[in-house]
Amino acid sequence: MQSSRVGKFDIWYKNSDEFYELKREIFGANSYYLEIDKEDPVIVDLGAHIGLSVLYFKMLYPKSRIIAFEPVRENFEILQKNVEENMLEDVEIYQMAAAPKSGKFVMNMSIDESAWLSGSGIMPRGWKGVQKTKEVVVEGVDIKEILKEKIDILKIDIEGMEYEVIRNMGSTIKMVTNMMIEVHPRKGNRIEEINKILQQNGFVLEVREDQSSLGQGLTKITAMLK
Repeated sequence: MQSSRVGKFDIWYKNSDEFYELKREIFGANSYYLEIDKEDPVIVDLGAHIGLSVLYFKMLYPKSRIIAFEPVRENFEILQKNVEENMLEDVEIYQMAAAPKSGKFVMNMSIDESAWLSGSGIMPRGWKGVQKTKEVVVEGVDIKEILKEKIDILKIDIEGMEYEVIRNMGSTIKMVTNMMIEVHPRKGNRIEEINKILQQNGFVLEVREDQSSLGQGLTKITAMLK
């Protein structure tokens, strides 16, 4: 494992290519930047990976309270190290996946030597269909259990599970003020359905396609409650 200094943070990671691409996206391109009129927002991070998004949110909002979920053990252990070594306050982390219902389910994790474990998800061979993957059993928590309190920012990057999670929010979607969602192409699922659910619940959407060389095919939605 190695580390790199980003701003005031020392960030630990294993895969250099993955780390520098995510650093460019999150800290360079400010992909999770959202300006809200609150110094101490409650932020929920679904798919926290090794914690770059958590650290970025803490940089933007030092007084924020963050609840982060990451189901893959290899990722979670580094997430935990990054939270502890940077002495982040008011950060709760859970080795669990946001899901349409609580319980164990199967995810697919890359087994390539140069694997980007940020792409672990429910789709065999990854969302691009090109990875060598193995099945791992992880613990899921019902999205309705997560949305039991008012949430100022909900970040969703869960590698294809976003369709089921958003469909199953039900009335708890009204607990959220702002969302940032990465939507992965998945056979039989349509981004228009996600857009419709959000709009029917009073969100104004900013939808853009990822133009980066590695993210082509992804769609990013910023949803803000009117």
